[in-house]
Amino acid sequence: MISTNARPVQLSSSNANALTLDGYHVEHDEVSNNDVLRNFCANGKLTESCNLINVMARLGQVPDFPSCINIVRGLVNVDKMEKATRVLEVMVMSGGVPDVITYNKVVGGLCKRGQLNSAIRIVQDMSFSGCHPDVITFNTLFRSMFDQGKYDEAVWFWKDQLNKGYPPYLISYTILLELICKHCGIQRAMEVMDDLALEGCHPDLVTYNSLINLICKGGKYEDATTVMVDLLAHGLEPNAVTYNTLLHCLCSKGNWAEADDILAIMNQASYPPTVVTYNILINSLCKNQLLDRAIDVLHRMVSKECSPDIITYNTLLAAMCKKDMTEEAVDILHYMRDSGFSLVVITYNTVIDRLAKKGDIKKAMILFHEMVNDGITPDDITYGSLVMGFCKKDMVEEALEMLQEMVNINCRIRGTTFTLVIQALCRNGKVDSAIEVLNMMISRCSKPNKAIYLSLVKGLAASGMTEEATELHKRLISYKILKEDF
Repeated sequence: MISTNARPVQLSSSNANALTLDGYHVEHDEVSNNDVLRNFCANGKLTESCNLINVMARLGQVPDFPSCINIVRGLVNVDKMEKATRVLEVMVMSGGVPDVITYNKVVGGLCKRGQLNSAIRIVQDMSFSGCHPDVITFNTLFRSMFDQGKYDEAVWFWKDQLNKGYPPYLISYTILLELICKHCGIQRAMEVMDDLALEGCHPDLVTYNSLINLICKGGKYEDATTVMVDLLAHGLEPNAVTYNTLLHCLCSKGNWAEADDILAIMNQASYPPTVVTYNILINSLCKNQLLDRAIDVLHRMVSKECSPDIITYNTLLAAMCKKDMTEEAVDILHYMRDSGFSLVVITYNTVIDRLAKKGDIKKAMILFHEMVNDGITPDDITYGSLVMGFCKKDMVEEALEMLQEMVNINCRIRGTTFTLVIQALCRNGKVDSAIEVLNMMISRCSKPNKAIYLSLVKGLAASGMTEEATELHKRLISYKILKEDF
């Protein structure tokens, strides 16, 4: 890394016959010039370093190799690609062999600029210098080629590299096929796959899974089955990743019968469904409000001796709460707790929030105390749900206590929580307390909304303080917070 902390040095001015460089004299002595080069490099003087390297090259001197490496990387970082490639060229001409990381930085910098031909020339020169391209080199070039629409050139380039004896990197091969599939379609990708097989480059299961995943993300299940047929034809066996990807695609399209078929196939194959497999199906069923089917999948899962995890139960809890099946949700929560699951705050929040919204604040508080006793720290959502539940039942004293507890522990308080408390206080004629909460809200940099001010005006009027209500209303109108007719 080029440092900017070292003290700068000046080149010698003692030799009147020396070359000049930005007001300094350049020594004919290679050792002295490399001392200066190292100092320029240490001080981050990229321009001066480049100029000195050019002069040294004209003098037939070999610049300090480690300094040149740092200079090239520094130049790429500031997008000085012409200078970077020139220094790289001097290094090679001087007999040095830059490392693959340095070459890759230059190739990446050129591709980023859209200078694909220059990048390809650098890659071609790598071999002659004794440094072979690696996976990163090829991947960078492939992406740049496809960005410029040069699809066939990318395939030709890869073939050329294989013919030159470079190893058929499966990662690069897979990325090439992914790009072809994305830009040219699955049929073209399959044609290229067959074509490259003649060059000794064969796909493995990772390659097939990658293609299936890409196709399924586009929702093209039929194309994915085409890849599956080819996979099987090549003597490969799908694994859990393959099946899970297909299952996810089917579930996203609501093809439940086909999803069940995938489960049946997996149960007969070498890779039975895992908890991830079942979670994909259960989550999709719950999202589509098919809770009964999701519970049926849970039973099938357990019957196959596949243990549900916390994700499974959290998904079911959320779906049950949406259907107001709070009794069942509480039962599952207690089952999880008794079974030794490491419950998290979101698990409790899901059930507490639904109980509070239903007005069953007593049960919500029981769960709250359970989670605290189990060492689970409530968050702003937990407290907010309970405050909402108290306000819903007009239990304003309890709501105030909970709000004060949030303040004491420096818990985040949402604007909606303040609003609910103020409105509940005003409904119950506790205007003074409502104003105190309003001040608390403002002190915490939370901006009151129209609903809060309207509640205060109506609360004052209902408490017999009509003059105060009228005065507050007039002021709010003058501030353009409320309209005259409310």
